[in-house]
Amino acid sequence: MRSSLLTLPVLASFAVMATVCGCSTSDNDGEVRISGTATDTENTIVASSIVGTVSRTDGKAAVNVIVRMARMTQESDGIAMPEFVELQTDSAGSFSVDSVLADSFQLAVIDTVANEIYFQPKATVKDSTFEPIQLTKASIVSSKLLYQEASEPEVAVGSHFRAFVPGTPFSRSVFAGDSFSLLIPPGKVRLAFCPGDPQIVAKLSERGIADSLIFREWQMPKGSVKEGESVEVGPFLWSVSPNVTIDTLIKERENRGRISGKVNCKNGKPCQGVEVQLVTDLYGFNFTEGDSLVFKPETVTDSSGRWYLPIPAEWPCDSFRVEFRRLDSNLVVEAGVSKYVSVKDVKNNKDTLNVGTVTLHRPSKLISSVRVVLDSLVEGASDNCMVNSVVLGIKGTTHFVRDITCNLITMSDLPDGDQDLILYTGDPKVVSTLRNMETPMSEFVSQVDVNLPEGWHLNQQGMTYAPPAIK
Repeated sequence: MRSSLLTLPVLASFAVMATVCGCSTSDNDGEVRISGTATDTENTIVASSIVGTVSRTDGKAAVNVIVRMARMTQESDGIAMPEFVELQTDSAGSFSVDSVLADSFQLAVIDTVANEIYFQPKATVKDSTFEPIQLTKASIVSSKLLYQEASEPEVAVGSHFRAFVPGTPFSRSVFAGDSFSLLIPPGKVRLAFCPGDPQIVAKLSERGIADSLIFREWQMPKGSVKEGESVEVGPFLWSVSPNVTIDTLIKERENRGRISGKVNCKNGKPCQGVEVQLVTDLYGFNFTEGDSLVFKPETVTDSSGRWYLPIPAEWPCDSFRVEFRRLDSNLVVEAGVSKYVSVKDVKNNKDTLNVGTVTLHRPSKLISSVRVVLDSLVEGASDNCMVNSVVLGIKGTTHFVRDITCNLITMSDLPDGDQDLILYTGDPKVVSTLRNMETPMSEFVSQVDVNLPEGWHLNQQGMTYAPPAIK
């Protein structure tokens, strides 16, 4: 499998050294070696077919595990995430890379399924292949990230953060308010985190926010962690105000109440890292721009499949749903949606409302077409496809698309099972006018029951659309 280059910036000049100790397979001088014809061009070594194999502690091939080759860091780099190349092993536990970042680099292998890792702080380009890599049990640090949003838009950083071991390629994305686990090498470690968007980091620095507020460190309960040991730290707080405490933020959020639930993968086991979005606009009426809605994850599930979200301040409908999707290489491999939950069970709730457990399945696809049927009472109506647009969607999900009538409309990555297919005019001004006039939705919204097959597509042909009349 070929490599892809992931560039991460040096984050700050911060007086702390990241010390990590790992078990590795190496030669006599303690360095993993690679060889091949290599040319040093602007600190990038181009080598011929560098390959390696990885096995787990039980001797089986480590399939689809992450391999990262990172630049070496210096003590002066402080809290930094080095630039690294990332790839995955294949079905035989093998990997190959056509170039590395420098003649000396760090090598990390991360198996999030078996909770096993490998770390070599210094590898060099000398031998023809990597020696066979044997993973060891990782140390696991679990925590929760809390974020106090700033009132000033210039310092708002969104919900995405990155937790990492400074100076190493051990890092992961973290969403505010979510529990998470980070696999790290055993030994003495320092842990840190910062906003996940480098542009946000740059804006904060430009605005004069101190590095000590942008880049935070965890205080480990003890100086080091053992192989296979699990340690809970935190929760940790990111705030641009140094006077805000975790206790204050927790109390503030508890007063708002929360929504929670659990997600299982298709195999019935707790599903970690599933993206979660709360859907309050059941009919997609706020869909006013573009040709499709976009799934915007608000959190992800933790190692037990659990997720939490704060209760929103506003509810446009009398119920809501929660949508889920699990990605693999940026592809949706499993999807699901919760049952409808009544808003009256949530409003003024100071506690946590459990909306139940959802089991994911392989996503479905819908293929449909819509033709215009004119109502003789509608003045000025046309049967010309180009002048009539419609919105088609699955009620209570983020899956709504806008297209002209007569076109073939395809929606992918849908939750399977019994769903409500929604159809109405694609003119947002018409929709807004009808809603402001308190027109019954039955007069301008069509709803059809469909059963979406798991892992397959449904052809829903022959839908008709009559342009609404505004009297």
